[in-house]
Amino acid sequence: MNDQLHTEENALDRLSQLGIPMTALTESVWQGYLARSRTTSNHPRIARGIIMWAEVVAVLREQLISHGWIKEDKGNYELSVNQKAGLAIVVTTGDEATGMIGATPSNKCPKGVNTAEAVETNNQLDMFSELLPAIEDIQGLTTWVLLMHLATDEVRCELSLPSSISNGKINGWKERIILPSMPLNDDSIEIQAPDLPDIEVPIKKKA
Repeated sequence: MNDQLHTEENALDRLSQLGIPMTALTESVWQGYLARSRTTSNHPRIARGIIMWAEVVAVLREQLISHGWIKEDKGNYELSVNQKAGLAIVVTTGDEATGMIGATPSNKCPKGVNTAEAVETNNQLDMFSELLPAIEDIQGLTTWVLLMHLATDEVRCELSLPSSISNGKINGWKERIILPSMPLNDDSIEIQAPDLPDIEVPIKKKA
C-alpha cells in the first residue's frame, strides 16, 4: 500500500522540504554500482552486494555532511542522521518494484528488529505529529529507506517512508519519492549475486 507518490514533477520539491539534495542520493547509488562493477571473479560472491551497499552508505554520508547529517549505527544498523530535522536514512537493496510507479516495492532480503522498530516509530511520530512536541514520551527519528535495485539495463532507486512491515518485509509506504533511473551502458555487465544490505546482528549478553 502506498500513500503519497512523488515523481520527477515534484520529487525535487519534496526532497527540498526534507533538506536532502537529490544528487546526494543518486550519486551515492551510482558510486555503489561502480564499486560493485569493479569486482572480479576472484571476489567472494557475497562480496558484491556488500561492497555496493557499503559504498552507497559511505558516499551518502560524505554527501550529506555539509547539510548537517552525521553517521550513526545501532547494532550494525547503519544510519545517516539529521538530529535537528529528526530524520534518518537507511540504505537497503529493493526488489524489482523499486523505482516503479504503480507498484509496491519491498526490501529484497528480510530485515530484523531494528527495521521493525523504525517503522513503529514512524507510525508513532506520524500519529502524534500535530501534538508534538507537547507529548514528551514520543521520541525518535523518522526513518526513510533509500531503496536501490540493479536491473538488466538500469539502476533504479527511491527514497521512501515505510509504514508497515511483516515477516521482515516492508509492505506499506506512507510516501515514495521516485528518483531518476540511471541507464547502464551496453557494455555494462550485470552480475547476479546475493545481496546482503542493512546488516543487523543481534547481540545477546551471556548468561
